[in-house]
Amino acid sequence: MVRSTILAVLLAACAAAPPLKQLDLATGSIHSAEHGGAADVPRAALYLQLAQEQTKRAGDLIAAGGEDNMKAANRLLLRAQADGELARVIAEADRDRVAAAQAIERVEALEAGGAK
Repeated sequence: MVRSTILAVLLAACAAAPPLKQLDLATGSIHSAEHGGAADVPRAALYLQLAQEQTKRAGDLIAAGGEDNMKAANRLLLRAQADGELARVIAEADRDRVAAAQAIERVEALEAGGAK
């Protein structure tokens, strides 16, 4: 959705080269975070939202055209990529934490059952 809108805008952008590689990287990190369940983890969801907003803002700058806007868009896309990756990592860490807590509970239950 965001990618198709931005790509359409890129076709209309003027002389300055739009940061296509960075757009792909930022979009990829957002998709990875979404598929990794970041939206379901409050702290991760915050970074996911930031990444999405930064990517949208970058698209607006790209649509406006001009070298300064392309540089600003590139910086926003760098931040969006980092925030998307952070959202994914936070979601993974949360899943790992939950799995570890469940494993500890199982071990404690087995130990309690063996003590009888």
